[in-house]
Amino acid sequence: MVAADVLRSLVREIILTPENGELQIDVRGDLAGILAVSLKSKRPAGGAGRSQFEMVAGV
Repeated sequence: MVAADVLRSLVREIILTPENGELQIDVRGDLAGILAVSLKSKRPAGGAGRSQFEMVAGV
């Protein structure tokens, strides 16, 4: 299984909400699994601009 498939299996829903000229992204799914995958990353995520992550626990 490749990394993209693992992430797809952990994410249940992605909600995009425009807010004050910016895009708020809510990712819902297996938070513990997502965090475990992120801790195994050998390099931090790159990218220009400002990023904010909000994780919402599922039911």
